[in-house]
Formats: sequence, structure tokens, C-alpha cells
Amino acid sequence: MKYLLRVFDTSGSVQTLRVDCDSSAAAIALARARGLRVVSVRAQARGQRRSGWSAMPGAKFNVELFARELAALLDAGVGVIDALRTLSGNERREASAEVYGDLLRQLEEGHSLSAALEHASRVFPPILVACVKASEQTGGLADSLTRYSRNSALLHELRGRVVSAAIYPSVLLLVGAAVVLFLLGFVVPRFATLLEHSGRELPLLSQLLMAWGGMVHAHGMALTVGLAVLAVTVGVALRRAAARNWIADRLLALPGIGLHFRVFRQSQFFRTTAMLVEGGIPATRAFTLASGLVSRADQTAVESAMQQVRNGARMSDAFQQAGLANAITYRLLTVAEKTGGLGPVLDRIAAFQEAQVSRTIDLISRLIEPAMMIFIGVVIGGIVVLMYMPIFEIASSIQ
Repeated sequence: MKYLLRVFDTSGSVQTLRVDCDSSAAAIALARARGLRVVSVRAQARGQRRSGWSAMPGAKFNVELFARELAALLDAGVGVIDALRTLSGNERREASAEVYGDLLRQLEEGHSLSAALEHASRVFPPILVACVKASEQTGGLADSLTRYSRNSALLHELRGRVVSAAIYPSVLLLVGAAVVLFLLGFVVPRFATLLEHSGRELPLLSQLLMAWGGMVHAHGMALTVGLAVLAVTVGVALRRAAARNWIADRLLALPGIGLHFRVFRQSQFFRTTAMLVEGGIPATRAFTLASGLVSRADQTAVESAMQQVRNGARMSDAFQQAGLANAITYRLLTVAEKTGGLGPVLDRIAAFQEAQVSRTIDLISRLIEPAMMIFIGVVIGGIVVLMYMPIFEIASSIQ
């Protein structure tokens, strides 16, 4: 595996290295053995051309990597403008270079970094802007960016586990659907032609199967185009926030699954709020900023709870009345009210919920994979049996 490393050399300049190692830890160790200080490391697949990867159209700006590398440069004593110029000079993608150029223009015009990030709101989320704005008032911009990148990495790891758990069943379902369409559109019509000359009446289920196979065979091109259009439509719709919110609301309404999906989103909400609170942002403002990570119903509940807190209610009671706190969350919030350590308590709540999500993912993965295999096997086996049933009857009559 090849890795791209950004490092400080002995003169203090930032360099980009490309090394071939078994793991990222080995790549970092190799760079340190050469007397270099590693800023970031990124995997690159074998045989992948760097220029092609960097110029890949539509590649999104990596906000997490931006925060981590900028924090490393600031922590090393580099100024904000010089750090952004360094990152811009090492950027190969034109779209990302434009983002850095826009930030530099804003800073050179006298705007603060938070104002520059807010000006590029299409790229940088409000949570990062709030972290930077708070750190500009309290100091410690590098620490704030480090907290953001760490929090973003944890959220991506949790989301990655959810996505990974869904990949195998999705692939299995697609392969099974492709096999069923092949049987209905190619194999079944040929069996139907053979059985039409037998002069025997087919069983009802076999007749239905032959009719479905004939329909798929006759309209195969239209079905293919329709499925392709449907796939493109779904892909375009998923890029829209309204469509994603609609899907999320439907998932939350599903019995059983909806509860676990809500816990998954709330864990991201509490984790992000903890990061904001530890960055010096007031609790009510932090909860409001992070409310975009939960469903629209929970967003309304968060706003209701924050209104109660502003009116003097205890946070634990407000969250419980809004339906955002179970027994464990309520108890931990009461501890935070006594000790004043809201950030660590919110981190602990998120850890409990993430553990619950992980257990659910493991359980569903163990159950859904064999269930999907059984379902697909029954469908394909049923088609084969219904195709051969008339032949078995013909063979029996001949004997």
C-alpha cells in the first residue's frame, strides 16, 4: 500500500512524501527515522496515479483533513496565513485550491478566519465555524481544530460501521435480483416454448411463472432502461437534503429499526455537542448548532428543551420532558449539573449510545445475512422448481 505523507523537513519546510509500506504506522515510523515530523498521512491504492486522483472531478473538499493539517501547522508555530499558503501549495485539485485561495483573500482583506470560513459556508459546516469563532476569543485555535478533526473522525468511523454492515446485504440482494431477472427473462421463456408443445396443462403456479417470464422477455429493454433511470433518480435525490431528511423520517418510523436509528443519530448529536462545549461555546448554543444531526422531530424537541433551559429549567428535566433523555442520559445530566463538567458527561452519553449502536449492528449483521441468503435461495429455488415441475409430471406420465 502506498501512502502520501505531509511532513516537516529539518529546515522547517513542508514536504509531501510518497512511501510504500504495509501500514500507516510503518509509513510514519519510516518518516520519523529520516528525521521528519509527520503532519498527516493518507492511503493511496497501488497503481493509482497521483495526478489522476488529485484531479478527479467532483471530489469534495476534505474538511476533516483541512482541520487536522492546519492544526498541525499552527501547533508548530506557523502563522495562519502562511499555513494556508503551505496547504494551498501542496493541493493538486483545482477546486480545493480555489477554496484555499478564497480563504487567503478573505484573510488578506482583514477578515478573521471564522469570517472567512463562514464566507465559504458551502464548504465548511457551521460547527467548524463556531469552533473557530470561539477559539478566536479564548485562544487555542490549534486545539479547537484538533478537537474538531478528532470528533469528525469518530463520527465517520461510526457511520462507516453502519455503511459497512449494509454493504454485504445490499450486494447480495442486487446479485439475487440479477439472477432472478436472468431466469425470468432468458431461461423461463425457453422452457415455456418447450412446454407449449407438450400438449399438457401446466400447474397454475407454473403458468404464472411462464407469464411473468414472457413479460420480462418481451419488455426487457424497457425494464432495463426503467431500472437505470430509477437508479440515476435515486442517486440525484440523495444529493438533496430534503430527500435525505424524508428517507431519515421514514427510517425513524419503522418499527424496531427506527429506535436504533434514532439512537445512532443522537450519539452523533451528543458527541458533537461535547466537542463544542469543550471548545468554549455556551451549552444552549452548542446544542442548537448540533441539532442538525438529529431528525426534524428531535430538532423541534431540542429547541423546546433549550427554551426551557433559557427560562431557568434544569437541563436534565428539560431533556427528559422533550423525550431526548432515557434513564441513563437523565442521570448523567444531573451529575453534570452538580459538577459543572458538561463536556465529559456528554462524551460519556455518546459513548454509551455508540456502544448500543455497535451491539445492534453486530446483531443485525449476524441475523440479516443468513436471512437474506435463505430468502434469495427460496426465490431462486422456487423458480427452478416451478420450471421443472411440468417436466417431472410429463416424465411420470410416460412411466
